[in-house]
Amino acid sequence: MGYVSATIEYFRNRGESKRWKEFWFEKDAKTLYFIGKDNIPFHTLIFPALLLASGEGYNLPWNVSATEFLQFKGEKASKSLRIGIWIDEALELFSADCWRYFLTATRPETKDSNFSWEAFIERVNSDLNDTFGNFIHRTLTFINSQFDGEVPEPETLDADDEEVLKTLKEKVGAVAEEIEECKLQSAANGVIGISRVGNQYLNDKEPWKLIKKDRSKAASITYVAAQVVKALAIVSAPFIPFAAEELWKTLNLPGSVHEQDWNEALKPLPASHKIARAKPLFQKIEASAEELDERLEKLRKGLTEKA
Repeated sequence: MGYVSATIEYFRNRGESKRWKEFWFEKDAKTLYFIGKDNIPFHTLIFPALLLASGEGYNLPWNVSATEFLQFKGEKASKSLRIGIWIDEALELFSADCWRYFLTATRPETKDSNFSWEAFIERVNSDLNDTFGNFIHRTLTFINSQFDGEVPEPETLDADDEEVLKTLKEKVGAVAEEIEECKLQSAANGVIGISRVGNQYLNDKEPWKLIKKDRSKAASITYVAAQVVKALAIVSAPFIPFAAEELWKTLNLPGSVHEQDWNEALKPLPASHKIARAKPLFQKIEASAEELDERLEKLRKGLTEKA
């Protein structure tokens, strides 16, 4: 019954000693559990049985999202045997967003997965830097350089432009559904999929060439690309929150991205809206797997000496 005790303790420390009951007795409250597969029997059988046996009318688990195991280079993680990477070490090596994205995009939802530096490098470089970051940076720097930092006014949107906006709406909806269903791996990859749509659109339309002979058409393309960028700021926030917040500020939008409703993703970024100077959101990892192993060992020695 530790979950109940923890809720009681939390609200007691906040000086709201009665509020814990809202979470465990009000019928519109839902409890969602994220666990490893070894904890399935407790969360689906033993814990609900304990709640029922109390006779107090506790809310039962609404959903239990269980994963398979994440191994480290083919072995079970063990701190005593120094197999794995721990959070203090991880954050000294790369940003929290890199780790959050990688661990979510490779989440072992249907089978055991395996961490390797090679896989980590590939995901950060290909997905975050070359796809997500590249699309956003090329769009925003084009607005900075060609439209004085203002989202251009679209003259007319052709069938291709409308198709991109339709696809954007569908993919934003799909990511939302996957999050609700706890299919977080698919949701994270869906965010990158939106970036791929944007990149392909720019590659096909080549506004940097078109602007020399048809500025109004280049403006329409850039306007559409800006809508994709704005949507990405919202849908990426659960997975790479720091980059999403930085992007939100670059878009010069009010408040924090983490205060926004999901529906904000599809609300248009208006023409003439002024954005800030764009900076790259991610950097390519140039080191090899062997070099990262060496960095990790040096870091561990330093952390041990400090301790």
